[in-house]
Amino acid sequence: MTPTPTRAGDADLPAHCVTRHSFRVRFFETDLMGIVHHAAYLTYAEAARVEYLRRRGAEYRALTESGIHMPVVEAQLEYRRAARFDDLLDVDCRLGALTRVTVRFDCEIFRAGELLTRVSVRLACVDAAHRPRRMPADLDTLLRAPESDA
Repeated sequence: MTPTPTRAGDADLPAHCVTRHSFRVRFFETDLMGIVHHAAYLTYAEAARVEYLRRRGAEYRALTESGIHMPVVEAQLEYRRAARFDDLLDVDCRLGALTRVTVRFDCEIFRAGELLTRVSVRLACVDAAHRPRRMPADLDTLLRAPESDA
């Protein structure tokens, strides 16, 4: 999955625009064979996106309380290998592209360094009435920021 820049400069997003989130596969995320259900990968990408924001000083709850909502408007998944119950997984969540109204995150899910799945998710910035709105400048800045030490 090759990111397609959507605004000048997106091809040159800083290398620090990535967060690694690690966790173990839980039993309820698997089928009867102990293999992770295909839909669970979207929740893994969601958890990594929320962690990406948190590590840059943004709480998703605070964003929504301020009237900024970011629903998923597009998702793409590429499955390469299966994850299984109790696997320790790492999700690298990278800022892929920004426009005035959307943000794309590209995630890669690994087990012991082996790429299992790629997930690309585009979110739209909308107001409380679910109408598209411009992404606030401070949110754009935050998305491009490195992880904080706090």
